[in-house]
Amino acid sequence: MSPNAPAFDDSRLEPWACDKAQEIMLREGFRLIRSARSGSNTDLRETSLMMARVIAASLVEASAQRQRAGK
Repeated sequence: MSPNAPAFDDSRLEPWACDKAQEIMLREGFRLIRSARSGSNTDLRETSLMMARVIAASLVEASAQRQRAGK
């Protein structure tokens, strides 16, 4: 979400979270599958960590937007 976008309230949080989860799974899940197929434990571990970071960043983003909506 861009800095100029309006903060969302609880009614917009669930659809946003679903869209974000789908986006993450499509992008990062595909990378994870490719890493698993490569047979490299290092690639698989790094890709898994990247997926975890992306998920964590989306949770932080949702929390920040929700706090802005509460002000």
